[in-house]
Amino acid sequence: MVFDFNSDLAQEYGIYKNEAAYEIAQYMSSVNISAGFHAGDPLSIKKALEFAKNHNLSIGAHIGYPDISGFGYRNMEMNEDEIEAMVVYQLGAISSFAGALNAEIEHVRCHGAMYEKLNNNPEFAKIVANSIKKFNPWLNLIVGNTEIKDIIEAEVKINCTYEVLFNENMSIRQLREMEKTPDTIHFTTLENAKRAYDVIKPSPVNYNRVKEQL
Repeated sequence: MVFDFNSDLAQEYGIYKNEAAYEIAQYMSSVNISAGFHAGDPLSIKKALEFAKNHNLSIGAHIGYPDISGFGYRNMEMNEDEIEAMVVYQLGAISSFAGALNAEIEHVRCHGAMYEKLNNNPEFAKIVANSIKKFNPWLNLIVGNTEIKDIIEAEVKINCTYEVLFNENMSIRQLREMEKTPDTIHFTTLENAKRAYDVIKPSPVNYNRVKEQL
């Protein structure tokens, strides 16, 4: 069984750098590039896109609340128009930048408080998914809740990618034996990335065909 491994890049801003993220990304097959609201400035986004392209990694937009000082971890109450504008703006930033480098994005992953709300609030999840669909109906939304995944795919009709967060207590064997096998696995530490990579080599996938490949 083939798994996709994903991690975050461009989680930095100005003088605040995160070179450790590139060490993790060497073991990934997909990366989520911060889109400028919770992190990510033009130079860090450019560097992350070039890294992804040079290493043949699938590219995703990592979107969050407009909360640089709180690193996107603080929840924000927004109406539907505000959510749509926030999502489309960030997708446009990463997609346009990728296009300038002859690359393109394939998926979307929410960050921090936005990720938590997406996976626990069906109405919010549908607004985010519909905003993505308006921008590009072929993009896939990464979700960490199978019920939310089913709701979005049935009602919004865009593809979702089921994600599991890898931690120090997990093994690839456990992931294979889960009732709902994940499409992609998210890593936040170099140690866990190396440990998983030693067992299985991830493959860059076209998220629109991820279900058929796994």
